[in-house]
Amino acid sequence: MSVIRLESLRKSYGGDFTLGPVSLQVEPGYVVAVVGPNGSGKSTLFRLLLGLARADSGEVRVFGRDPAGDEVGIRERIGYVPENAVGHDEMSAAELGDFIGRLYPNWSERSYRELLRRAGVDPKKRFDKLSKGMRRRLLFALALATGSELLLLDEPTDGVDPFARREMLDEISAYMDGDGPDEVRTVLFATHIIEEVRRVADYVVFLSDGDFLGLYEKDALLDGWRNLWVVPEPDGDLPGIVEVEPGSPTRLVTDSPGETGEALAERGVRIVRSAPLDLEEILGHLMRRGKAAEERSMR
Repeated sequence: MSVIRLESLRKSYGGDFTLGPVSLQVEPGYVVAVVGPNGSGKSTLFRLLLGLARADSGEVRVFGRDPAGDEVGIRERIGYVPENAVGHDEMSAAELGDFIGRLYPNWSERSYRELLRRAGVDPKKRFDKLSKGMRRRLLFALALATGSELLLLDEPTDGVDPFARREMLDEISAYMDGDGPDEVRTVLFATHIIEEVRRVADYVVFLSDGDFLGLYEKDALLDGWRNLWVVPEPDGDLPGIVEVEPGSPTRLVTDSPGETGEALAERGVRIVRSAPLDLEEILGHLMRRGKAAEERSMR
């Protein structure tokens, strides 16, 4: 059974923003990055998965259930780092652990204390006295210590320094290993930091201004897009071409390197250099493609 299943999901806030339609499935045992600019709908998606917001249309299923109708049964299986935490200001890290620990059957006080120690968070210090980075580390520790089957992490490394970010990514990898071979865990994390995607994600969900641009296997996505520098400049249309930059040599961007290469060879065009695109470039092309398709549909 899929951990998450969305079918034609839509959620609007007034006339200003609409998420969707979104249709996707997340299988157990994978790390999925939700990538997009600020305001693209990442936090809205997480709130829908937790039952904190209701979809206007479509279907949301988490562990096969509707989170808006079975909140308690689902939430005790999910560890969550919100984008903005409220209501914690006067509680210490130790008090937060005591409170959250009562809500989760697999809570590990030992793991929580160890995560706080690594982060340098004083268990006796109030939440509102911590720096932004330390608050994120504390919320992250709370989520991991729940021992949940699913983690929903909304910009978990926002405000932390690069060294702390690397530690947190390592802790996500350790969490995925679980406590035994029969324990299968899943992570969905929102980020706009591409290096985080490179390091830990198995799959990538792209969002842009509420538009769902697709769910992709990360390695296949990176392998499927190439920069090709060719001579002479080819005439006419070629399969897979997304962008052409005239020059000597001419640079081509393709999302079908095999087909493009065969067509170039048939025309006697030589590839003098080839290089992968990074995820930021791919996201930019997907965003432009999505906008172009939307404009065509409105004509």
